[in-house]
Amino acid sequence: AQAVCPCSPVAPLLGEKGAMGNALLTTHRIACGHTDRGRMRSMLLADRLSDPTAEMVEALLFLQSQTVRFQHFAARDHANLTNIQEAEGRSLLLLATGFCILFGYTHERGDPSEPNDFIIAFLGALQRPQEFLQDLMALRAQVVSREKVMQLLPLVQDNEVSPGAFRGQDAEVLQNLAIFLRAAVACAEIYAEIRDSVAIGAVDQVQAALLLDGIESDQRRMIHAMGGGGNYEGQHYSNGHSEMELVHGPLTPLTENQRAAALLQVN
Repeated sequence: AQAVCPCSPVAPLLGEKGAMGNALLTTHRIACGHTDRGRMRSMLLADRLSDPTAEMVEALLFLQSQTVRFQHFAARDHANLTNIQEAEGRSLLLLATGFCILFGYTHERGDPSEPNDFIIAFLGALQRPQEFLQDLMALRAQVVSREKVMQLLPLVQDNEVSPGAFRGQDAEVLQNLAIFLRAAVACAEIYAEIRDSVAIGAVDQVQAALLLDGIESDQRRMIHAMGGGGNYEGQHYSNGHSEMELVHGPLTPLTENQRAAALLQVN
């Protein structure tokens, strides 16, 4: 017996004998073939989102307790901008440029244009850590434009902005910022591919809408699925801990089981 989708309008007729039943069965197979391919492509694209989304969350879980280090790093290095470029080289410049493009950070002279402009704008964002973390939490990769994705891809694919490129006392903070940036761009690229696939009818529109629509970011949804609030607008204390940590306890890196459970709820 042939397996028939129960929601098919021809399902009641497919069991009938004779030419009518065979013709309907053939037509149903063709129709479901197209539908299944579109649904399968949607599922494969959604599956590709899982790892970078989890990487964004894991970076946020570390960064949410680093607000004081953000401010110290930004204040110290803003005062020694020339030394930053000599000591950190291209890695910090690429990281700063990536965040400025992704979030539209500017400085007092307007949009960054020179290398120092990007670093100044990025350090300015770090000096407002609660707002900065809220930007990271609220970012919806679904709405990042293809133009931005094309600008960002060469930056994040450069080895000098890989997490391992950062050294020194603030390396761990910069490494997690790099992880977040690279993962966010990876998600944005996949979402751009989903939009393109919808436009040419290559994916199931209903499935694609589940991924593209909505007002909440994937990383916020995953943290909510883990039981965290993800709200960085509360009080932050001198030891670098946030009010959210003090209420809920520190959010530690995901175990494999936690990651799998959270991904099921997000996707």
